[in-house]
Amino acid sequence: MSTKKIKVDTETFKKVQQSIITEQHKELRKNLSVEQAKKLEETDKIITKVETNLIDNENSNLHIIKNLSVDLKDVLPLNKLYEGTNFKTLNEFQFNNAVMLRFTNKVLVYLMGKNADTVQAESPLYFRALRDTASSIVLNLMYDVIITDSNGNSFNSPIGRKPKMINFNFKKIWKHVQKPKNVQDMTAKDYFNSKFNKDGKDTDYISFELFNDISKFVLMHVEQAEADVPLLKKINAVNDFVEAGNNFLPVTQQTETVEAIKDCIYNLLDVAVNSNKMEILSDTLINLTDEKTFKNFKDHIKSFETKSAKIKMYQAVKFENNKAKYIQANTSEALTNQLKTA
Repeated sequence: MSTKKIKVDTETFKKVQQSIITEQHKELRKNLSVEQAKKLEETDKIITKVETNLIDNENSNLHIIKNLSVDLKDVLPLNKLYEGTNFKTLNEFQFNNAVMLRFTNKVLVYLMGKNADTVQAESPLYFRALRDTASSIVLNLMYDVIITDSNGNSFNSPIGRKPKMINFNFKKIWKHVQKPKNVQDMTAKDYFNSKFNKDGKDTDYISFELFNDISKFVLMHVEQAEADVPLLKKINAVNDFVEAGNNFLPVTQQTETVEAIKDCIYNLLDVAVNSNKMEILSDTLINLTDEKTFKNFKDHIKSFETKSAKIKMYQAVKFENNKAKYIQANTSEALTNQLKTA
């Protein structure tokens, strides 16, 4: 039995298909009760409202980035970020989540006249708007990637119900791109384009989401997980949740959350050890506390003086003349002696 191939015009086929779907939908609506039809209409309005809000959010995020990194860049209190460091420019920082949070609090929150100590708890969504745009703001402050026309406009004019996009200069970013160490078969530029600029354009209009992904990749070497890297996807999801302003324990199920956090930290440190990524352990030790939290941490450690604790090994980092000395001991007495003599 032979088969005969018939060539069908794609556009004609789509029109016929849409016509069939429209008729089927009319038939479905005809069979609805009055109450069902009313509820469907109500649901359609709710969905349209959600769509409108999502479009407005995308537009607003891009305007926040442009306003703060272009129009108001000369009044940003970057000196607040540099306090306590020897740095004089953004380029001197090695950006990670902690530094980006510091930028958000010291520069953006301060500029907006908010209290960095209370804004996260009192106005979490206000803080989230700043936190979500921080990396893109920093990227443009450092590399001037936003293209502005003679009228001061940087946005396209989308047709239909679509969010705006912002004019982005890829040429200014390529020389600052670093590819992952495990990528050997292409240049850093080609790797970057394969992820974020598949047509290899010098400039293009991009969405807020793409701007954000590019900024995190360039500044913090963070990229979206591929479908076959489930651990990275889950870790990114946790990071995104915490960075959105959810950095306090919940009121309910607090005990369960504390235990889950402990298990997560232990498990991730096991992953680091098993993968021989010792820089994760050293960075954890070095950045464990800061000037605000060290006293509470020390008091907590002291509370174990009268308790029996099962110790695997004490580990610490001591600094002399900005040089790190790593210390380990099996008992508290041995640790104390090493800290005195190291």
